[in-house]
Amino acid sequence: MTVKERIFFLWGRAHIILIFIVCADSAYVKYCVFNKIPQNRLKSAASNLLLYNRPVQLYGKLTGTAAGYGFFAPNIKSNGLIVGDCDGQKIMPQFKSFETAMRFSVLSSTINDYLILHSDSTQKTSALEDECYDKIFKSIAVKMYYQNKCTQDTFYTSYNLVIFPTLQDYPASNRAYTLLKTKEVRLSIKK
Repeated sequence: MTVKERIFFLWGRAHIILIFIVCADSAYVKYCVFNKIPQNRLKSAASNLLLYNRPVQLYGKLTGTAAGYGFFAPNIKSNGLIVGDCDGQKIMPQFKSFETAMRFSVLSSTINDYLILHSDSTQKTSALEDECYDKIFKSIAVKMYYQNKCTQDTFYTSYNLVIFPTLQDYPASNRAYTLLKTKEVRLSIKK
């Protein structure tokens, strides 16, 4: 093995070990927060020393190792969909460009975060924040109504979490996702 190959091999191992440590630390912290138990002081001091120094944080940001690859971790929130009901048919917002769809995806994720925070009894949202999110949600509903040329006087739009089948259901060919309604807005359209 050449020196160059040996350096690459050592770097690769260190990189994978750092990913594992970041993921383990993130899982431990989230576990403690979720179960409302105090973190081990020794473990916290060790992770602060190892992970929260400037060189490791800079390396983590440049390479993505600080991301934690949390998509594959348990207890990660589901995607959300905004769905309307137009003359008995399910409708969704329509976009003319990829950039618009991406911006809407970020907005939808922000609404999801707000709904989770709003339902958490330990954290309170302000009345102004509640009003702002309600107006955003209603403006999306109005846009969907006119985009789809709906004719009904009452229009319902809901924010739904996408629930995927469990690992036990998947082999049994139960592969369809379901929608769990978390918020619904009723609009009365005056013509």
